[in-house]
Amino acid sequence: MAAKRSAYTGDVLLFKGAGDFSVEELWLDLAMAKQTQSSDCYADVVSTNQDIRGLPPPVASTPSTRLCPPSVICFSDLQPTAPPMRISSRGVAALAATAFSGAARAQCQEVVPGQYRGTAYANSAPVTHSYSEKAFFKIKDPSGRHVCTDDPESDLSFLTYSSLNTTRQRPRNEDLKRAVIVIHGARRDPQNYHAGMILALLAVNGDDGISPDTVSILAPYFVNEADAGTGYAAGSRALVWHEDHWAGGANNVLPASTRGTVSAFDVLDQIVQYYGNKTQFPNINQIVVGGHSMGAQMAQRYAAVGKTPEQLGITTPVSYYVGDPNSMVWFATTRPLSTSKCATYDNYREGFSNYLTFGSEYAGNMTYNTELVRSGREALLANYNSKTMAYGRATRDKGDYRGANDCAVYTTGKDRSERFFEFVKAFPPSCPNPAANGCHTLDIVESTHDAPTMFRAAAGQARLFKDNWNGDGSRAYDFGYPRWSEWDDPHPDPARAGEPLIHTNHETYAGGMTDRGCFSDVDNAQSVGSLPARPYVGTRNSRSYCSNACVQGGYRIAGMSGEYCYCGNALGRETVRVVSTSCEGPCPGNGTQICGGAQRLSILATGDL
Repeated sequence: MAAKRSAYTGDVLLFKGAGDFSVEELWLDLAMAKQTQSSDCYADVVSTNQDIRGLPPPVASTPSTRLCPPSVICFSDLQPTAPPMRISSRGVAALAATAFSGAARAQCQEVVPGQYRGTAYANSAPVTHSYSEKAFFKIKDPSGRHVCTDDPESDLSFLTYSSLNTTRQRPRNEDLKRAVIVIHGARRDPQNYHAGMILALLAVNGDDGISPDTVSILAPYFVNEADAGTGYAAGSRALVWHEDHWAGGANNVLPASTRGTVSAFDVLDQIVQYYGNKTQFPNINQIVVGGHSMGAQMAQRYAAVGKTPEQLGITTPVSYYVGDPNSMVWFATTRPLSTSKCATYDNYREGFSNYLTFGSEYAGNMTYNTELVRSGREALLANYNSKTMAYGRATRDKGDYRGANDCAVYTTGKDRSERFFEFVKAFPPSCPNPAANGCHTLDIVESTHDAPTMFRAAAGQARLFKDNWNGDGSRAYDFGYPRWSEWDDPHPDPARAGEPLIHTNHETYAGGMTDRGCFSDVDNAQSVGSLPARPYVGTRNSRSYCSNACVQGGYRIAGMSGEYCYCGNALGRETVRVVSTSCEGPCPGNGTQICGGAQRLSILATGDL
């Protein structure tokens, strides 16, 4: 080991090895100098091209000695060889600059992320509940480039809504037993989601002490460029994203000087870590990351690619509430419906094919947990299944959000309800141990696409506030019977399990035809019709009428969709069975019977399909 004292900082430069090095000329620009880990130290690796023979005797070291302070340059694991090394003038400059930066790091007071620590900036975002206040969360640069408090670029601030206690004051940290992070939808109205969650909290019944005094509710505000003047002030240190890319964890576009630095998922990580700090919040037993609509899309994708509590350095359990998302990210390259109309069907946020370049034209390549994504779909699914997931599905929510990459969502279903059930069919949820991580629950709630209703429902209250309230692993059974499919009851209620599915039909129709379920037809994904013949269109159509017409025509399959009656002897090559609730339209000729739905057929048949 040889050493030489730096002429620039007085630090000792340590060179490992008995002699010179195997690489005669190592060149590295100043911009390429980076901190790496060697066997002995963390080293600022730069290249040299100057003779380094004739150095003083080796520096002795012991296992307890840290050979390399922050400003020291280590050359590790290079084999000795005869030719000398020479340091060029550019190398000397690199050494000097690196040593200087190391000294600066040694004096750095690092940013501490947290609520109420962010720099306030002008905004006109409204407050819609007396238990709400706006607060600024300090975000620490996850890239590590701007982490010192005296660096102006380290000032990254994020607007949130934070809950007050029953005295309209900030709750005491030691009183809190739960933290709920609720993510807004596409309209970016966190004030309404925050208020809706507070109303759900106030509606909780029982004597468990669940109240604004013991539950902290935080609603992040993921602003985009259109929110200038409302959600943030031009020229401020506010974190801003492009359009709705925040829902996929894309990087920020503003502040311009730190563009592409902070993933929206990094923001969630730091909020989770904030609440997971046991020194600060010793009694929080559960952190919930939840959302509805596009907020649920974000929560589901965050669960898929997000870090585990262990990776975040916390021991507090984390669960994810996913309420009525428009779509779910898929862990396979196949899809249940045809992909013939959509070459980009597997692009992120619907699949993972271009995860690394998602939003890159606005904020650079994705930086969040890219190693996991590169590991492949099986690793992603395993990561997802290790999380505690709570799905909420509204019975009357069959809407559709037309956002980016529109065609991709239709390869998994015609609307958000169908897409959800196709997802759980492809990736069945399970709950092997309700008290442990990795339990998935699925609740069916009587509601439209309405976040406050979903939050206030008994199922919502259980997942958001009650499950594991005392840290004992308690978890309510799935809510909502009868169930909709064979795959949607991962934590069944023993008192209701085994009941017939909704729309179960055991009737026999003309020619011995029986009900086979609901099937796809020509739509935004499917090009080929499901049945070739159409013997009747009109107000007399019903299951009885159509099945009889098909039998008379020599067919063994009948399909109904409103006034339309279709017949055939085989289903089209792109036709697939979908969840029965996609076929709930009454027959015009008999209101007690079901005749399909929009772009969906109720199928009756004899024999195999």
